[in-house]
Amino acid sequence: MESHAPLNVSKTVVKSLEDAKIDHVFLVPGKMIYPLLDAIDKSPSIRGIVCAHETGSTFMADGYARASRKFGVCLGISGPGTMNFVPGMAAANADRIPVLYIAGGVSSRAEGKGAFQDATLSGIFESGVVRSLMSSVVELKNKNNLQAEMRRATDGLNWMRRAQSFVSIPVDIQDQEVLPGQHASRQPYDQHELNASGVPANHAALEALCKQYLFESKRVAFLIGSRGNDAETAKVLLDVAERFCIPVATTLSGKGAFPEEHVLSLGVYGFSGHSRAVRAINSDELDVLVVFGSDLNQRDSMNWTEKLAAYKELIIFDDSFDAPAMGHVARGSIFSGVGAAFRFLSQMDTNRSADFGTALEKRKAWVAQINQTPLYDPQFERGGIHRSVDGLWLYPGDVVKRLCQLLPKDSNVVVDSGAHRIFMAHYWLSSGIGNYFSSSALAPMGWAIAAGIGVKLAAPERPCVVVTGDGCMLMHGTEIQTAARYGVKVLYVVLNNSAHGAVHIDAISNGAIPAQFSALPRHDWSAFAASLGVAARRVERLDDLADAVSEASRSNGPFLIEVSTGVFPAPNRYYAECAACP
Repeated sequence: MESHAPLNVSKTVVKSLEDAKIDHVFLVPGKMIYPLLDAIDKSPSIRGIVCAHETGSTFMADGYARASRKFGVCLGISGPGTMNFVPGMAAANADRIPVLYIAGGVSSRAEGKGAFQDATLSGIFESGVVRSLMSSVVELKNKNNLQAEMRRATDGLNWMRRAQSFVSIPVDIQDQEVLPGQHASRQPYDQHELNASGVPANHAALEALCKQYLFESKRVAFLIGSRGNDAETAKVLLDVAERFCIPVATTLSGKGAFPEEHVLSLGVYGFSGHSRAVRAINSDELDVLVVFGSDLNQRDSMNWTEKLAAYKELIIFDDSFDAPAMGHVARGSIFSGVGAAFRFLSQMDTNRSADFGTALEKRKAWVAQINQTPLYDPQFERGGIHRSVDGLWLYPGDVVKRLCQLLPKDSNVVVDSGAHRIFMAHYWLSSGIGNYFSSSALAPMGWAIAAGIGVKLAAPERPCVVVTGDGCMLMHGTEIQTAARYGVKVLYVVLNNSAHGAVHIDAISNGAIPAQFSALPRHDWSAFAASLGVAARRVERLDDLADAVSEASRSNGPFLIEVSTGVFPAPNRYYAECAACP
């Protein structure tokens, strides 16, 4: 029987999260959110995860949103809590990840009187600080505005509009009773239904694409960006690629959208790119490059190389509601849902074209020619233990290749920022089920350590591995304690090269900066993990990695494998060459 007991503002806010099927809220406790903490504690379906740091909570919410395809939620106090939210706010905003940030403020009766941690207009004015990073900023000063304000804050929190919202609620308002019928959520409202439908396909443009290119004997390639990188889109993309025999490349942010061991895979184009992708896309053999869900930013466009659009038609389909930064591209994009576009193409009647069979055979022969180009640049394929800039250490590419062999293909892979990010993008062969996660646009160090917890909680049925580095561990390594505290089974792989690797190679090779600014002590991360209750093991030989992964699989909670690697030039030649071009 439905309860008619009076609700306060906090319980009503939490009820709105329950209605949106949110089951985890990431938080750091404080006095200004006591009523909200009580409401979460009494919720039958929401679990509060106490994090080590507010920035970690935002990264966890970000990861949770990506893996669940819902929105992430984090909670903290106003003032210092909100200021610690800011790095995560910026990262989610840059990648267009829907996240709700809730802050508890000083009592409304204390504003403007020099109250401790006053973050209102009369204090540090935190709403003004975060406004540029938010789609919606709400200061709930009156309980009677709860319904309208929470609707305003949550309406864009889906994977169609990809909004970010900040809500500040004074602690005294949190405790006030709400009148019957003053619900915070809009009814009827089905988050999953909205996410599934998304932006519709542009049928006219797709019909023209088929008529002019896909049905004809034309050399066509797809390039998939971040907004085409999710599990549902990946399924139908594979079907379309096989149906029309279209080779597929992904950008770094789109990695995970297509299986990279597939005969039609070109690998990654742009930053950390593969030889095959660069050869196919930059060549004058291509008739048309069709881009889905990318604004062709610096990394995705190979440093804005002119070869991307030269000698070929460039067609861009995207569903972003934000104006893309594509001033370097001669023509604009076609507004169309990316997932919906592939669903439309998968249902296209190929019998409408009498010449489709001939076109398909010619395209298959062309793909066979492309596949003669290896995925990897041979100059980097040295293998084994050999000399890096600072001695004899494991080559990160070999470590990544071995991990790819050892870990289950359905693992959710969460990758941090640094030299290891380059090696992972280049050597990890994605299974193409939308299971590769990385903060792409802003790329804050340490993001993956926390985001991996959110990813695992959103998809507990899948193995989850976080690949990070020692520099990232220095920033947010403490969050592995959160995984230990809640028994979240995440495998952390720390590639320890005793350096800010991407910078250190520049310091050593060309003297870009003094080496003292990029070298790090060789910290004992396995001992650090053990001190926080995380089982750990150090690996110094490639042959020992299998035993370490096996041990981790038997663990009931998080496990950390520290791998001693060296500092090596990144297998990123094409991108670097484009950067050097005048």
